[in-house]
Amino acid sequence: MNFAENFFSIRLEYLLAQKNQIESQLENAPVGTLRIKHNATRIQYFQRSTPQDSLGKYIKRKELPIAHALAQKDYNQKVLLAINQEIHAIERYCALFPKKRAEDIYETMRKDRQDLIVPIQETDQQYIRSWSSVSYQGKPFDASLPKLYTSREERVRSKSEIIIADTLSRESIPYRYECPLHIPDVGNIYPDFTVLNVTKRKELYWEHLGMMDDSQYVEKALLKIRTYELNGIYPGDNLILTYETHQTPIDQKQVLLNIKHYLQ
Repeated sequence: MNFAENFFSIRLEYLLAQKNQIESQLENAPVGTLRIKHNATRIQYFQRSTPQDSLGKYIKRKELPIAHALAQKDYNQKVLLAINQEIHAIERYCALFPKKRAEDIYETMRKDRQDLIVPIQETDQQYIRSWSSVSYQGKPFDASLPKLYTSREERVRSKSEIIIADTLSRESIPYRYECPLHIPDVGNIYPDFTVLNVTKRKELYWEHLGMMDDSQYVEKALLKIRTYELNGIYPGDNLILTYETHQTPIDQKQVLLNIKHYLQ
């Protein structure tokens, strides 16, 4: 599913949920419509039971919830009309959307022709290869650390990082482990993982905070998150944060949920 299809799929799901909710509210709405009259010193509300009822029945102060319900009904009807129009437009767009986008044509051609062509946009595979080909020097390991390796034979610092790295690999998410990130006036810091959302062509950073029951570790972690934020890298946007303590370790399901939310 490409970006446009994914966007419209999410939008359609939202609209259908709102449509069901509003239709349910309208079923319980009071009869008629609201007329509002402005006098010199106050506003008066009237309930018109039919279109022919031009004046309507005066709504007393103690009956004010009826005015609220009628105003909400009018709003809901207008919203429902807009929702139905947008749903129709999305369904029509999706029906007319070509099976192959302009960006997809390159992949349909034979390799011997691809070698002679400059595509209008890098394919996903070209983009991944280019991104993954960047060489870097990771953070050195202290001799006292245990030797732990991922399925890609990369050395990492914890079993939790093995879970994250191997899940990224299984989900075909490109990543770099402890690739240096230069921060002005700070120097290089080393995010646990630099990851790639291929569909959005967006680079994100993933920090796993694995000792949240250690007060000194928490202080260092908070300072690192603050450094990220001061340099335009925000949790929930381009910074993924996962946590654990000895009593609440990370698991593959938690990692997979973050991958699906941020990277697929």
